Amino acid sequence: MNRFKTCFAALISSTLIAGSASADLLIYEPFDYEATTELNNDKWFGDGDQAGGLGLGAWQQLSNGSTTFVNEGDVADEGVEFTDSLGNVLPVGGFAYERRNRVGQVAVNSPIDPSATTALTADNSTMWMTFLFQDFGFSGPDFGIGLHSEKMIGNDNQDLDKAGHGVGFSIVSTGGQDRNIGTAVYNNAANTTLVSEATATFNGPEASEVFLLAMKVNWNPSGTPDEIFVFIIDDITTEPDEADALAMDDTFDFDLATQQSLDILNFSDTQVGYVDEIRIGTTFGDVTNGASPPAGLAITDITYIDSNETNEVALTWNSKARATYIVRYSTNLVNWDTDLEDGITGDDGSATTRTFNLSEFGLEGETKLFFRVEEE
Repeated sequence: MNRFKTCFAALISSTLIAGSASADLLIYEPFDYEATTELNNDKWFGDGDQAGGLGLGAWQQLSNGSTTFVNEGDVADEGVEFTDSLGNVLPVGGFAYERRNRVGQVAVNSPIDPSATTALTADNSTMWMTFLFQDFGFSGPDFGIGLHSEKMIGNDNQDLDKAGHGVGFSIVSTGGQDRNIGTAVYNNAANTTLVSEATATFNGPEASEVFLLAMKVNWNPSGTPDEIFVFIIDDITTEPDEADALAMDDTFDFDLATQQSLDILNFSDTQVGYVDEIRIGTTFGDVTNGASPPAGLAITDITYIDSNETNEVALTWNSKARATYIVRYSTNLVNWDTDLEDGITGDDGSATTRTFNLSEFGLEGETKLFFRVEEE
């Protein structure tokens, strides 16, 4: 199976659960793009060639208000892998974001699909984010990642380019070579309020191990403080206890409209290292691929068939006998107006499988497709 087929199956079968009331992985960025790591090749991460992963739009680079710092942030020619302390392996795909040259400061941003923002920021819900991070050494990282209402600029403080709101994960200088993990909250301001761990995780100058880092946000109704926690994940099968967080903050109280203004995914760094496998969802299992399959309506299997005669995809979903379904597709996770087929009667048993010829829909040249099944 070539790389396109592997990416195609992984993106859809592992992330797109349709029509279900259960939790979903809503944003997934494995950096599955053409590598830009060779210096002076006039390409860099955020140059317009990276379309954005699940739930995201095209990536842009904004470095201190400029996009002229070519090769400041790149798509690596390899990805990052992670095995937890119990030997569990995190599923990974694509390449990684990397920064090799510690010159200037870099910030990159991607718009979030409105449906993903809505699902991730509802009152009385929880948002989880995980990502892989490795510091290459020197004096350690200055780094921020999160969901915001404005774009980040690339500076040591991970500022926004104008006053706005946001929640995020930070790794910032706290003295000498020490860099401490912490929470980051933007409350109608361009700069952030930080709460850092007591003992620095990153202290250089040697390169660090690969960390699986996590952020949890409890969205409480207006009038009750929201809560943010950050963790290092050592066991991808078990949700960490809030009491074990490295740092937490409950001093902010966003109303629902403010929460749903967080429609940009940003990350910014002034150091060198890897970032990979960004996952954002509403449960810990979703962002570690450790959740049990949902009992409701869900795409459970996908098979892509590429031959000289046909380009076909077979979709299998949880179904009810004699119920009717519609299968839609999208190339960008925004427009779902086109059907592959409607009026599909569920097979006897608990699953239905249908095969579709992509060439009949002019889709044989697409490098990224998403499918959704709805009960009519």
